[in-house]
Amino acid sequence: MITSITRPDLFSKILMIASSPRYLNDVDYYGGFEQEDLDQLFEAMRGNYKAWCSGFAPLAVGGDMDSVAVQEFSRTLFNMRPDIALSVGQTIFQSDLRQILGLVTVPCHIIQSMKDLAVPVVVSEYLHQNLGSDSIVEVMSTEGHLPQLSSPDIVIPVLLRHIRCDIAV
Repeated sequence: MITSITRPDLFSKILMIASSPRYLNDVDYYGGFEQEDLDQLFEAMRGNYKAWCSGFAPLAVGGDMDSVAVQEFSRTLFNMRPDIALSVGQTIFQSDLRQILGLVTVPCHIIQSMKDLAVPVVVSEYLHQNLGSDSIVEVMSTEGHLPQLSSPDIVIPVLLRHIRCDIAV
């Protein structure tokens, strides 16, 4: 999205899955988290990274620890250096891109899970209302922040349909 602002010629459309311009709640914005929630998340990452990974993976993916998707995501998290994972997490969860949404001119397809721990459905509507381009929203009957891992059978056809369709649909 950020690149499309300076180089819209490189894009015909943007597909967003579980995207959020801000995760932190604000006066007139519901992003899903209070600052104390994020502080606890960061402290858990600092305190016992491996335990945090084991607990976070099923919540993020949307499945139980026995699912292949959760195991794969857990393995990816385990392979990250804890200090780098913490830095990435802080950057993502503390960012605020709301002020640049109006600068996006490329058509956007906003794809969202019905139940997402990190991005509530209202965020997809916020994006739709505040992007400076034409946009459409599709809420899938999936759970988790990474539905492409937990429900590829649902996500792949949705992605293919959005890749092929024009925004006017």
